[in-house]
Amino acid sequence: MYKPKPMKLGHLVLKVNDIQTSVKFYQEVVGLEISDWIDDRMVFMRSSDDHHDLALLQVPFEQIGKQEPEQSRIEHFSYQVQSIDEIKQITAMLIERGIEIDRGVGRHGPGDNTFIVFKDPDGNNVEFYSDMLQITADKPYQPSVWQGSILETFDQWQLKDFVVEPPERITAILKK
Repeated sequence: MYKPKPMKLGHLVLKVNDIQTSVKFYQEVVGLEISDWIDDRMVFMRSSDDHHDLALLQVPFEQIGKQEPEQSRIEHFSYQVQSIDEIKQITAMLIERGIEIDRGVGRHGPGDNTFIVFKDPDGNNVEFYSDMLQITADKPYQPSVWQGSILETFDQWQLKDFVVEPPERITAILKK
């Protein structure tokens, strides 16, 4: 049976109570730079050439300050793999093993990376990704704000390679 070959731990997406306070903290205390935003609800930050190694996601207003102990503040963590071909092999392996897939296969707007997201035995979202945008002195990048109501922000391929029904928050975009 196929076994993935992750290259590195790639990025983490954290749910936060106050995204502006958290951005300021990660810029001023941790030293990260902003790569992109999705509306004013999600920000992608970096410490290296990768488009992002940390993303912050604003929790919905009704959840602020109401963190349940059994609910993780981690939306997902990710591992980089070599290519989209490897992601396709991983996807086939996940299906063969009966592992729950949350979303994918797709290509995000911010970061331009391909992805597949699935559940571990404890219900945590794990992502494999490839082909993330690299930001270097030779390839500078100007941060932008992506619209959360546009499907291409979530998946540039418009769900055509998804192997599961998209999550409800994505289907809501399609209904607009």
